[in-house]
Amino acid sequence: MMRANLDELVVVSCLFPTMRWSASVARSVLIAREGNVLRLYRMPMLLRLDEFRAEVFIAQLNHMELPHLGG
Repeated sequence: MMRANLDELVVVSCLFPTMRWSASVARSVLIAREGNVLRLYRMPMLLRLDEFRAEVFIAQLNHMELPHLGG
């Protein structure tokens, strides 16, 4: 398991755009999958505290378009 802050995770996501990111239900880790390779990163405290922000951040790591939030 690797440690990384939010900025480092964004850099990894940009360097490896084919990785698919998700969060583990059982543990507070982020999972990066690319083919048969799995990388586990400890989830930063900010994401552990706010489940909605964690989902938004994972969507950003997966390079998904986010709907406009707020009015």
